[in-house]
Amino acid sequence: MAKASTQSFSKWKIIVPTILGFGVIVYMFAKDFLGETGPENMASLKQVSFSWSMVLWFAVALLLMVGRDLGFTIRYRYLTDKLLTWKQCVKVTLLAEFGSAITPSTIGGSSMAILFLTKEKVPVGKSTTIVFVTLLLDEMFFVVTFPILLLFIPSETLFQTGSAIETGVFGLFMAAYVIKLFICLGLIVGLFFKPQAIRWLLIAIFKLPFLRRWRNAAIKAGDDIIISSREIRGKRLNYWFPLIVATILSWCSRYLVVNAIFMAFFAVSDNLLVFARQFVMWILMVVSPTPGGSGFTEVIFNGYLAEFIALPGLVPVIILIWRLLTYYNYLFIGSILVPRWAKDAFGKKE
Repeated sequence: MAKASTQSFSKWKIIVPTILGFGVIVYMFAKDFLGETGPENMASLKQVSFSWSMVLWFAVALLLMVGRDLGFTIRYRYLTDKLLTWKQCVKVTLLAEFGSAITPSTIGGSSMAILFLTKEKVPVGKSTTIVFVTLLLDEMFFVVTFPILLLFIPSETLFQTGSAIETGVFGLFMAAYVIKLFICLGLIVGLFFKPQAIRWLLIAIFKLPFLRRWRNAAIKAGDDIIISSREIRGKRLNYWFPLIVATILSWCSRYLVVNAIFMAFFAVSDNLLVFARQFVMWILMVVSPTPGGSGFTEVIFNGYLAEFIALPGLVPVIILIWRLLTYYNYLFIGSILVPRWAKDAFGKKE
């Protein structure tokens, strides 16, 4: 049974995104160092020298990665009412990140988190509640933070709306923002006020001919929202405050990793803009059809953050370091953790 349960985590789900991501990075290295500008880029790269400041900023980047996972771990610990130990919460966090790394960004690790939680002896209803609450917190972070950033950064600076392609990106971003806003409103109404209305709306929408095949899934989602609403309705501010702080910690840490890597190599003139540009990157990564945005993400980074890197030869180097820290580490950890977890979760006799 354990063997059957691990089929969805086959080695190819690790190999394919690795090939995609490293393929793009290798292409960037070849383009920058084997092309016409190769000697110039190589000379610029030689200007980079080791320093203790570099060590310090790499240490900061690692601490930020810890902060990213710590925020999610705190949420699982708190939302399970301490039913899970800290060790179990760390395990669920890493498993969910691995799930995100091997699935297209539009799917993410949320749906898999329910499985991971239930196999850690969290009741299905509570597991569903946890996933809905974390989804709401994540979407709210994006919806609330983006307008705040626009108070300090002009939209034309943030989006570089100087060409047709960049204008298209702006349109895609705004469409995605509106979708996220509606997701937040739907979750708020469904979880706190009228869960039955959301269930009815979901079922009505999935009666449409081209959506009818997913109607049973929509009914289940509606039932899950009602269960989740019963779980969290009436919770006071002191319940939500730690969850909000943990969410801010996790997402800010996620974005600031890039700032820290930049600071390891050169002084950054506008850290807030680097931070804000990653909101644009994140939207584009979400629509990527590849597992974990692999391959696609490296191209987006080159398009939206390379301009801050004064030495052209550093661009593929920094992208490689960034992906090793924020993506390939989860593939590596997951390849070790998932088989052991599956053996424990599914290998026990019924």
